[in-house]
Amino acid sequence: MRTGANPITTAVRSWVLRSPGRLASGIAIIVAVLYLARLMITAVTGTAGDTTGPLANEANTNTTTTASQTATATEITETEVAAMSASSIGRSPATAAMYYAHVFVDTTASPTQWAVALSRVTRPERVNDTLAAARPTAPVSILGPTRTLPGTGTTGTTVEIDTSAGIMTVAVTDTDDGWQVDSPLPTLDLDDVAAASPPTTAPTTTTATTTPAPGTAPTPDRAPEAQSSSEPVPPTQQATSPAPIHAPVPGPIPIPELDTPMPGPIA
Repeated sequence: MRTGANPITTAVRSWVLRSPGRLASGIAIIVAVLYLARLMITAVTGTAGDTTGPLANEANTNTTTTASQTATATEITETEVAAMSASSIGRSPATAAMYYAHVFVDTTASPTQWAVALSRVTRPERVNDTLAAARPTAPVSILGPTRTLPGTGTTGTTVEIDTSAGIMTVAVTDTDDGWQVDSPLPTLDLDDVAAASPPTTAPTTTTATTTPAPGTAPTPDRAPEAQSSSEPVPPTQQATSPAPIHAPVPGPIPIPELDTPMPGPIA
């Protein structure tokens, strides 16, 4: 038994086949309807069907979080940070804090070099005259590695560093340029620095001197001893000493006795 033709399909087939333009328009309409249907389904159900992208993103997020926590928890010493390059200083809170402490206690750098070095872990405008006045002038030693305090926030972290002048508490923040020291910038107590530093000058000894009173002549410590008569007199002293002078005896002049008689008068 032969059925009759479908009136709907027959009308569509006759409308499309009469003109190629109508055929192209029909295909474009079908594509547009399918595209709109896909958008509506996606908006309602979300991207539950596509699980590859979310799983990959979740894995990357977990890896980044684990690496960040590992870098945050790793402590560092002054020797390690002194050997680092400038690009590695801000890779973790510990490295930024230790670098700041290492530069801050450096007394050998000039004021310009000191300010430029601190600007690597903080904004240059923060290194002002107030911070320069708090720079220690006596040597300060860093006694150990960094100590990162737990639970100090996701973008901000506090790091403690033991020094010979007390504990330096450094607050660092995660920025686009790496970890940076936050304001107010940490300093050390200058009184503690002076107390911790050894004396730089040797003690001087003073000699007590006795000043004679005005109007009195200074007396020698020991008077010269008189020369003993039994000691021999040097020849030079014997020749130069004057002969003793005897006083004249009063009375008649004695006549010396002569062995020959005195001559008589001459005839």
